[in-house]
Amino acid sequence: MTTVWRSCRVLSGRRSTKTNFKLSLLVVLLLTSVVYILKVTSNQRDPVMVIADGDNDIDISWAEPEKCPACFGDTCELLRRGHFVKVDSESDRYMKKGIVSTGRIGGVKVIAKSMNEAGAWQRYERFICRSSPRPQVCNASYFILETMLVTDVALKVPWLREAWKICHLEKSALSLCVSDRFLEDVRQLYVQNVEDEGTDMTKEGDTGRAFLSTSLLLNEEAVLLRYFTTKSTTPWPFPKFYGACGRVIVVEHAGRTLDTFMDSSWEVRADIALQLLQLVDALREKDPDWVLFFLDVSFQNFAVDSRGWVRLIDLDEVMVIDRRTVVNQEQTEMCNEQCYMDFQKKLYSDEYHCEDIFKYTQMMYASICARLLSNLQKHPERRKWGELREYQEGKSVDLDEPPGKGLLHNPPDEMREALEGALTQCVQETLPRGRLGAVLRLQEILGTT
Repeated sequence: MTTVWRSCRVLSGRRSTKTNFKLSLLVVLLLTSVVYILKVTSNQRDPVMVIADGDNDIDISWAEPEKCPACFGDTCELLRRGHFVKVDSESDRYMKKGIVSTGRIGGVKVIAKSMNEAGAWQRYERFICRSSPRPQVCNASYFILETMLVTDVALKVPWLREAWKICHLEKSALSLCVSDRFLEDVRQLYVQNVEDEGTDMTKEGDTGRAFLSTSLLLNEEAVLLRYFTTKSTTPWPFPKFYGACGRVIVVEHAGRTLDTFMDSSWEVRADIALQLLQLVDALREKDPDWVLFFLDVSFQNFAVDSRGWVRLIDLDEVMVIDRRTVVNQEQTEMCNEQCYMDFQKKLYSDEYHCEDIFKYTQMMYASICARLLSNLQKHPERRKWGELREYQEGKSVDLDEPPGKGLLHNPPDEMREALEGALTQCVQETLPRGRLGAVLRLQEILGTT
């Protein structure tokens, strides 16, 4: 710049005509513009890996945005707005739940979750390359748009029920009884009707389908949270879904998990227990279209937010049941642990039909009573109550070291006997419909605390 202005002085200092002076000024302005453009260009960085934030840059390489559209989504501006900070790798509690970063959006604390181990993603990318017309030069992140994953076939029930083998070693819960109606609802949410706006929008529609297929195959929690907290009009007890960047999703931080409340006052624990039973009520009865059935009950899969509300925070083992495809009837015969185990075995078999599944949804109450509410010091065998995979081929399941006691330990003396009796009937009913009666009795007892 010094050289530029020196030239200007030299030119203006001569006895030149007005025309020459104007010409020299124009030259100076052009040179100044060129210098500015070169400076800006030299300071540019990879827009995928780094997002500018004032005087600083935010490194989001941990979200792997360059993998899109073979990813959960591309709303990476969330990471800039939320001022995300990568979580310390030594934070065991966060790492177990797949939380890799925390931030704030609109004053709400949010988290970025990476919900799969590297092996699942590698299997997914290998499938994409095998399905590509040019497998020898395959880049999975790009070639996904040339595969069946962006076609209608990949969003139909028959294909989805077999497609879990692409990425996982065990069958996913969502695929067991999912309906085409639900998949179509979800497809519209991801594609956002761009296919109806003209042929030039086809590629954008395929990108949305790629996000959906990836989410369904890698971890359906991304799909369930997005659908039930953004499109559904029913207020579900889940953390809010904000978006996805690369291979992480951004959701509301739901608070502390239940195991951190074991030494809270009786009033606090009783309120949490009451909300857990009401949460099951909501999943079974609240929505006119869907019944949600979760199979994995543990202290780490529920949390209490800053308002004191209980949330289901892990939707890995959640089934979506279409009310139009099932017989809406209660269990008229007694069903306890072995009955529940037999049901799960049938559920995971290819021959099982889902029409009568609603009558088994009351077993969510039994799991809650046995594994979360019961005094586990008195009933230690209930820690693994109803856990099918504990009994398959001698396989041991890591239950994240559950507490040695349940939420309803050490109740007030005046309600101890009634509470224990209702909990026992909730877990092990001794007469038809005894469990539902016990749940009502528990809600009455806990509601008076």
